[in-house]
Amino acid sequence: MILVAAPRGAGKTVLLAQWVAPRRCAWVSLSSHDDSPAGVWSAVLESVRPYCADVPTPPAALLDDETTLLTEIIPELLNALASTGSLAVVLDGLDVIEDPVTRAALDEFVRRAPDTVRVLLATARRPSGPVAALRAAGRLAEFTEEDLRLDLAETRQLLSATAGRLVDRAEAAALWRGYEGWATGLRLAGMALRNQPPGAPLPYPVPSVEDFFRAEVLERVTSRQRRLLLYSSVLTELTPDRCAEVTALPAAGETLSTLAASSLLLRRTGSGLRCHPVLRLVLSSVLTAEHPDATEVLHARAAERLRQEGDPDAAYEHARMAGLPDVAICTAIETWPAAHPHTLLARLDEVPTMPAEAHAIAAAAELACGHPARAATRLAGSDGGPALAVRAWLALHRGDLAAAQCDAMRAIATHRQAGAQPWWLFMADAALGTVGVWEGQAADVVEQLAVTARDADGLGYRDVAVRALDARTAGLLLAGDATAALASATQAVALHELDPTRCVAPVVATACLAARAGADRVRIPPPTATLVPAAPHAEAFSALLHAHSTSALGDARHRRRAHAQARAALADLRYGPVLANLFEEQWPCGAPDLRPAVLSDRERAVLRALSGPLTLREIAAELHVSHNTVKTHVRSVFRKLGAHDRADAVSRGAACGTVTDRAAPTGGA
Repeated sequence: MILVAAPRGAGKTVLLAQWVAPRRCAWVSLSSHDDSPAGVWSAVLESVRPYCADVPTPPAALLDDETTLLTEIIPELLNALASTGSLAVVLDGLDVIEDPVTRAALDEFVRRAPDTVRVLLATARRPSGPVAALRAAGRLAEFTEEDLRLDLAETRQLLSATAGRLVDRAEAAALWRGYEGWATGLRLAGMALRNQPPGAPLPYPVPSVEDFFRAEVLERVTSRQRRLLLYSSVLTELTPDRCAEVTALPAAGETLSTLAASSLLLRRTGSGLRCHPVLRLVLSSVLTAEHPDATEVLHARAAERLRQEGDPDAAYEHARMAGLPDVAICTAIETWPAAHPHTLLARLDEVPTMPAEAHAIAAAAELACGHPARAATRLAGSDGGPALAVRAWLALHRGDLAAAQCDAMRAIATHRQAGAQPWWLFMADAALGTVGVWEGQAADVVEQLAVTARDADGLGYRDVAVRALDARTAGLLLAGDATAALASATQAVALHELDPTRCVAPVVATACLAARAGADRVRIPPPTATLVPAAPHAEAFSALLHAHSTSALGDARHRRRAHAQARAALADLRYGPVLANLFEEQWPCGAPDLRPAVLSDRERAVLRALSGPLTLREIAAELHVSHNTVKTHVRSVFRKLGAHDRADAVSRGAACGTVTDRAAPTGGA
């Protein structure tokens, strides 16, 4: 059996007609007017009679009798067809048949059709009956909307043939995307192009497409189904609960299920249904024309429902279309900090008035975009924990460590609620940790900065995560742990590169990795100028790190230039104890050695093995050495990398390039 299941206008009949053209074919076009056993089976018997003289000719009364139809007429027909030779029987429009006796007889006919008869079914609804059994037995070939959807080349060919002129590729591509390769929609659009000069805009959808959907969908459903389609057209995805709450129609879920079973214009998604996009536009147009006062109410209900479901992006769009600026602004700020800062700022700018927290969120988004001056403007007059957290970072961008520390501590002090931490608390923690680094308390804050970065990243606040990792990199360098600093710098840069438009560039981390690369090449590249100005202490530290690295290689000219760059970054600002010492090249815990750890070939092999699940005894067997020898190599690797355990060794080895194939260790030591 061949089954073609696709929405109306997808090209089912054309496909089957082209396939059966050179074959012996009995074609039955079913209609809702024939929805009775006598109506359908008299048409089937007449269609096969030219190819089979032994086809029974029962009166209509016997065809309407279920027992006679199933036990006498269908078996006689099948026996007659078994001796007629190769024949294709097409049942086009199977979806219009609702009568249970007729469907039972069709199922029996399809299931028991002889091998010489090829049955072809075309339907615009989800098939039932013997389809599952035939599919399992390998006796079914299926074609869906995806198979019938035209590609771009076919679309251009159809449009050109219908419009009577050559349609260029760009024009065809626009229509192909708009109608999603739907054959009838494209054909009607091509007909509309006949009276359009090339390049002139075409209305979407064209009026003839709207007429098609009115006739083929809206006039074929019940009044209850029609109202549900119209009211739910404000929703992108349909679920029974969502439709029930938004449309406020009785038995909305049951009606939706009936519609989904009766039409393939409602497509299944992961959690619900999606209306064909062109049909949805038509439904929206009809809704506006017939119920002009209902649209805003429906969008308002949809906004509230989607907000409860945890989809603030969709809730914002519905609130905006409902003309509810207060709801729109609340749903917009709920997306922070996971929202893209540019998107959030665009939404906030659409609202005339904003609550205090929205001003702080807008300022934080400006900081993430690298615009501290704009952030300060948006924050003017705002107070409270969120505003203080943003002000702490604005103070860091001015180079005022004391003000940054004061604002961060005040912000933290305002948070007294238990449970989940708000976004601005991570911002305040990162600012306080950054101040601690420049005030000589690196050893006390590096772990807290790591926790802040991890938690902020888990919340989707990438800007604070990168800022915390950048400050942690500086703290680790000042604490003398160059290997861990390289790992932190690598993490910061990788996080920033996921989407550079969501967060500022990590200045210290970039300089640290550049110095590490220079140590490999025996040439230290100068600090890269960033498009977004960084906090002056971070810029100065990056320049001093470059000065130290070039000094170690005897490059006095670059060292002097880097020192001048550091002093320029901190012009008229308090250096802080750490940077004051660094200007004199007095590193608190000794100058960081960013050269890669030198491991022997055997030590490298052991380190690579540590990244896998093997125990030390299994590693010894793999390397054909004794267990004690492997233990000696492991101790040497730990000592050279400054690692404390197996996972730490693998992490530090990956950070400094000693081992590149890294996996989480799972075996025992």
